[in-house]
Amino acid sequence: MDIVDEIIFLLKKLQENNEVTIPNIKNKLTFSQIHCIAAIEYIEDANITKLAQELGMTTGAITKMCRKLLNEGYVSKYQKEGNNKEIYYDLTELGLDVSRVHKRVHEKSYNRKKDIIAQYNNEEKVAILRFLNDMNSIIKDTFSEVIENYTGNDD
Repeated sequence: MDIVDEIIFLLKKLQENNEVTIPNIKNKLTFSQIHCIAAIEYIEDANITKLAQELGMTTGAITKMCRKLLNEGYVSKYQKEGNNKEIYYDLTELGLDVSRVHKRVHEKSYNRKKDIIAQYNNEEKVAILRFLNDMNSIIKDTFSEVIENYTGNDD
């Protein structure tokens, strides 16, 4: 395998790792679900609209995700007195456990990444940053194109 194929293979492996098993948690959670749980902890009066804005997802996707998290016992819902329309979400003990693990994983991952990045000189760091920005653009553009084609908006 040449170096280009190796890089593409490793990028694919990074994308495929989208489920996490957390000890003492009954089901695997996607990264989106874990980030939703974390967002519910730090957003005051977390509702579908606030979560969608924070996570960069549609309100429909957040509604579906919150329903699943509610059914599996990670979150609870509540309403404010005098407002029977809006639903807010809070974490259960199970959700708080997931959020604590999420924080520790992010801290450890951040520090490990920082240590790896420190091994490169500034010129290499600039090349890596440019590469990652280019890859991120490809992913964004590809998803946008697929969504446009899927919804029939390909002008």
